[in-house]
Amino acid sequence: MIVAIFTFKTHIEPVKSFNMKIVRRILPALAAILTIVIVLLLLFISSARNGAKPVYDGTISLKGLDEEVRVFFDERGMPHIYANTEKDLYYTTGFLMARERLWQMDLIRRATRGTLSEIFGEDYIDTDLFLRSLCMTDKSKMILANSEPEILLAIQNYCDGVNRYITDAGRRLPPEFRVLRYRPEPWSPEDVANIIGYMGWDLASGNMSEDLFNYRLLKKHGEEYASVIIPDWKADESYVFPLFSLEKELIDEAALLITAIEKLKGLGIVSFSGSNNWAISGSRTATGKPLLANDMHLGLNSPGIWIQMHQVVQGKLNVTGVAVPGQPFIVAGHNEKIAWGLTNLMVDDIDLYQETIDTTENGTYLFNGSKMKMELREEIINVKGKGDVIRKLWFTHRGPVISGMRGINDAALSMRWSGYDLSDEIFTVYKLNRATSWDDFRNAISRFRSISQNFVYADTEGNIGLHTGGGIPIRKGHGTIIRDGSTDEYDWTGYVPFDHLPFSFNPPGGFVSSANNKTVSDDYPYYVATSFAMPYRINRIRQMIDNKEMVGTGDFMEMQTDQVSEYASLLVPVLLNTMSDVEIDDESEKQALAFLKDWDFDMSPDKEAPTVFEFCRMALAQELIADELGDLYTLLPGVYQDYYIFRIITKGPDEWVDNVTTTEVETLEDIMRSSFSKAVSNLTAFTQKEEKSSWKWGDLHTMTLEHPMGSVSIIDRLFHLNSDTYRVGGSYHTVSPYSYGGGFKVNNGASQRHIYNTADWDDSYSIIPSGNSGVPSSRYYLSQTDWYVSGKFYRDHFTEKAVKENSVHNLVLSPAR
Repeated sequence: MIVAIFTFKTHIEPVKSFNMKIVRRILPALAAILTIVIVLLLLFISSARNGAKPVYDGTISLKGLDEEVRVFFDERGMPHIYANTEKDLYYTTGFLMARERLWQMDLIRRATRGTLSEIFGEDYIDTDLFLRSLCMTDKSKMILANSEPEILLAIQNYCDGVNRYITDAGRRLPPEFRVLRYRPEPWSPEDVANIIGYMGWDLASGNMSEDLFNYRLLKKHGEEYASVIIPDWKADESYVFPLFSLEKELIDEAALLITAIEKLKGLGIVSFSGSNNWAISGSRTATGKPLLANDMHLGLNSPGIWIQMHQVVQGKLNVTGVAVPGQPFIVAGHNEKIAWGLTNLMVDDIDLYQETIDTTENGTYLFNGSKMKMELREEIINVKGKGDVIRKLWFTHRGPVISGMRGINDAALSMRWSGYDLSDEIFTVYKLNRATSWDDFRNAISRFRSISQNFVYADTEGNIGLHTGGGIPIRKGHGTIIRDGSTDEYDWTGYVPFDHLPFSFNPPGGFVSSANNKTVSDDYPYYVATSFAMPYRINRIRQMIDNKEMVGTGDFMEMQTDQVSEYASLLVPVLLNTMSDVEIDDESEKQALAFLKDWDFDMSPDKEAPTVFEFCRMALAQELIADELGDLYTLLPGVYQDYYIFRIITKGPDEWVDNVTTTEVETLEDIMRSSFSKAVSNLTAFTQKEEKSSWKWGDLHTMTLEHPMGSVSIIDRLFHLNSDTYRVGGSYHTVSPYSYGGGFKVNNGASQRHIYNTADWDDSYSIIPSGNSGVPSSRYYLSQTDWYVSGKFYRDHFTEKAVKENSVHNLVLSPAR
């Protein structure tokens, strides 16, 4: 045994010694290699982080310019561009916009083309397929083919400027391109037009999910209950309800496509929801001239959807406001004569149809007793890391088939959307930038169709107005449910003529306003929609206007940042009255009631009452509706819940106010009491789960502006993509709307705030929630967020004297010789 051990040792010692010698020799080399790798990694990170950092001072020699262009940047990093020609103006606009927002521009472009899978992988195949069914590029080519030469020239000059930046940047592109390892393609006029088309789809997309829900609701409960739950529903069985039935697979498959589109929210490129705008005539302002306010409600992300810009060609054009990255014109703003803003009209401009497939002949469907051939498109989707994937898209005369082609042989759902029809929103924004009167303004918006809006107006002559612009389809009955597509009975027959669209010009009351509320009375001969915003924001706006005989820009600031809830002022007194004679033993419930009793309905982040109210509101909706709907309740649109609560509080309870799961017949008071207990229980459980020590609204209700790539923590830390987390107040039903998703995380709000003073344009104010730059290394990335959350504004300098006196940077772009 001793010999064996000795023998073993004599064999291993030399090996061990040999290995140690190797290690001692290799270690320095490994250390050197590791050092080189670390240095290279740090160099890559530094290059990726700072390579695209914009320069705001000095001189840049730029090929493609004809003459020198001067750009003054203010404290927000907003460029004030002074050019001698429109060609140089739009060329510079493209160059500057690309250097600040190129990756965001490319991301939106990929959504319009359906090429997200190329950079994000196979999770986006279905999203890309549906986006391609919208045929945005086909529509854009139609628009451009019918556009005026001066508009086409401006667009081409803009594209040339974008492409000059891409060429000059070389490898010094924004960090997202470096991390994802790809280069952008050149920018084209079709890309410009596509972005306008995409805005139209974003505004309309909610209609599709509502139609599917409405169908499910009708199948489960019939028209009587549907008329109670669906807002503004006018039940008329003779023509409103189609006599047909859909297979469950059709509905489920269409719902899957909606889920695929939901992925866009995480990328920050699906966002439109609501807005506020109003204008007050000079008879009610200290200056004797109108004031105008606008804040459009969109998804809150980084970078934000708008870029601020001021464009000047001496003697020809002087316009300022916000533009969508990727297109050259100011979408909302003012020039030397007029100001304008937008809110979503909420038009129902999507209809779904059940198509009857002809099983005897592949690719045909039945229509008016005849066979119709469907159009087939084979889409090649390039998927990152996977190569090409081929998918099929089928189209009827109405639009794409969004379900029914996977193993279902006799039926399919097709989609009709106003975005497929010829419209010219590019014409509108181009002409608005140059309009000088109400007549010019009306002419500009007359060709708006795919993006239906309420346009607010004010001018230096003292006029104010509000005018609908957009395509309201003419159809039989409602557009809120799935129709029988076997005949043309429910096909659209055109659009409401522009001269028939609602408007108000210099009304006797001295103001106009809109907040996505119902546009016109029931006397209006055309169907617009059923799903409007509840009247809480518009009522509060009008209340604040009526409370003052004279108003100024300071009053407008208070109005735009107001967080008083008209919803709470309606519901809370009823709840307190209901609970007044109830003996409460639970300490948490006592405390919750005490918060509500002392509340002025201001949803400040430092108050507890807003938290209690939001939990009460949600619990009441669930107690009132979930028992009837069952599994459908999770699909119920939020506006439907609010509509039902509003109706029973203002009109009184109906026969559906009862918990059908119990043997008793509950009254509204019974439901409200049980919902209050449930709300407090839910609130307590939530705060414990989230480890919150208080019920203050801002402790639960927070906002973080997230970059599409900011969910990857190491990338966020390296490039500082996401904003800080802010405690915020308000809610979707306050004038300052911080809407939220799961966990009370804010996902939607005012994407810009503008206050325009027609008596003195330099006494105008604006702010955006993020910053003007989308390059994380720029000092103007997320630079406005602190002020935005605090309710502050930046002065919006307009005259050349004010611009120069308040400039922070001065950049000269000179023609390269």
